Amino acid sequence: MEAISRHPYAEFLRIEMMPNIWCSGCRIGRIKNAFIEAVQHLGYDPDKCTVVSGIGCSSRIAGYLNLDSIHATHGRAIPTALGVKLAKPHLKVTVMGGDGDILGIGGNHFLALGRHGHDINVFCMNNYGYSMTGFQHGPTTPLGARTITTSGGSPYAPVNPVAVALAAGYTFVARSTSSHPYHLLDCMISAMKNAGPSFVEILIPCMLFERRNKIKSLEGLFLEKAIIKETLNEKDIEQTDFTKEISLGIFRDAPIGQRPQLSLVKSAKKGAAKKYHIDFESRASDIEYMQIRMEGTGGQGIVQGGKTMINAAMNMDPNLNSTMTKRYGPEMKGGSCLTDVLLSAQPIDYPFVEVPDLLLMMSDIVAKERGGEIIVNKNGTIVADESMVDLSLLEKVPSTVKVFKLPATRIARENFRVVVANNVMMGFVCKVTSIIDKNCIRAAILKSAPPGTEEMNLAAFDKGYEFGESCNRDS
Repeated sequence: MEAISRHPYAEFLRIEMMPNIWCSGCRIGRIKNAFIEAVQHLGYDPDKCTVVSGIGCSSRIAGYLNLDSIHATHGRAIPTALGVKLAKPHLKVTVMGGDGDILGIGGNHFLALGRHGHDINVFCMNNYGYSMTGFQHGPTTPLGARTITTSGGSPYAPVNPVAVALAAGYTFVARSTSSHPYHLLDCMISAMKNAGPSFVEILIPCMLFERRNKIKSLEGLFLEKAIIKETLNEKDIEQTDFTKEISLGIFRDAPIGQRPQLSLVKSAKKGAAKKYHIDFESRASDIEYMQIRMEGTGGQGIVQGGKTMINAAMNMDPNLNSTMTKRYGPEMKGGSCLTDVLLSAQPIDYPFVEVPDLLLMMSDIVAKERGGEIIVNKNGTIVADESMVDLSLLEKVPSTVKVFKLPATRIARENFRVVVANNVMMGFVCKVTSIIDKNCIRAAILKSAPPGTEEMNLAAFDKGYEFGESCNRDS
């Protein structure tokens, strides 16, 4: 261990993780060393360098580097790295992985990074297949090559990583090999200096591929067939066949500002939108523990209604603890949908509503899925949209349950648009239950209303509130 601690890369290595899992003679370690040398050459602060990897032999690099690193799930290294970059733009973020992880399972993320233009380096170690699990066929497996999933030879033309990166819009694109460490180092340094998404394809031998295809030494072929070129053309992009010729070098090195920019027609300048503001007073509420459920059909604003309720409660009493959960099917619109809100004076250990104290029924689809059963506290309250709910279902609830009815959807359709029926319901609930102060709910609605719809949403709330006042007078 003492000998390892004196290694020139010791400060960059997690010594406690040694020895590594790579096969004896594997060149992934050489690539790891080249990356460390690139960081040292550029003088980067190790505390400001982050490495993200997915799954695979080469993706284990992140675990051996003594830098902030993330070992993400298979194919998800790039979106994970993007999250890091967006949260901490000052960090130098590098993705290191294999061809299967980056170009196969994570292929769509690879394309998206090039298009979106974020300053992230992608170093892809291409060994022509999925080697960690015995060497299955992958996106870059050469035509005719044998793997455990293509024992008779791959029938598919391989993906060309450099061509894909160029097409996707990466601002730096290069090809090197693990057999050319100084060239590889130069490519890594240039990639890390480039502002924008950078990609380096690194050809690397794998003994599993060599044995199955009876190749004595891929490294020997790389050294024999590879040609490092100062200038490359379109023909060089396709020169990747290690049995014939491999063109190595930098295919693109353009700052992000030099990428093609679209000239879009700008819309006419709109007038300044009317600004709304609603004052409210926060106070200590008398809520100890309350379960609220809003249920109905996807597309009725059920989730939005839950957000309004929880934000309004926080407006009224910022010291309340609260949670919101939602449930809807894969169809989202047209299927059943419900939102649960918990309000508690004490910390909440279990975030789901079991038996609601207040049940808001925008439709009866959820109840009918349960065979007509309506779940509510025996001393609770139901507010039902009689435009959408089969009122005969309410006859089954205990007589101790308070039941209020209003035609929320009809009111919204006749006076505004049907999409604001949920806020008609909010206004009615505010008046007949008095759980949350009026202006606290109106401020919550204003916060979530899409620009340009504030007046309509607030008017829908007021209409529901007025309907509630008439109900109170009638009672």
